[in-house]
Amino acid sequence: MSKPLTAGVTMEWLMEDAIQPGAGLSLARMTVAPGVTSEAHRHPNCAETIHLLSGEVVQRCDADWVTLRAGDTLLVPTGSLHQTRNDSLETAVLMVAYSSGARLYEPA
Repeated sequence: MSKPLTAGVTMEWLMEDAIQPGAGLSLARMTVAPGVTSEAHRHPNCAETIHLLSGEVVQRCDADWVTLRAGDTLLVPTGSLHQTRNDSLETAVLMVAYSSGARLYEPA
């Protein structure tokens, strides 16, 4: 089931401890609409791996902003401030994996 995070950003949770107790990881399909930037946040208990399936985004990881194109993968270390911005005209689709099945979320 897709869950809107904020206007223009959705997460479809594919695996996490709430779906399969003891999974030990989380996996989601994220979409970011054109012109949208996700909320800056961090996960104090896990790393996050972002793989861009389609589109193009600019991904913040602490003070750095990195352009990702389809096929690119980026690791966001545990506790790093991050957010995703879609400056393109196409909806971006990302596969996002977390090293915890019960990730914590802290807004910036």
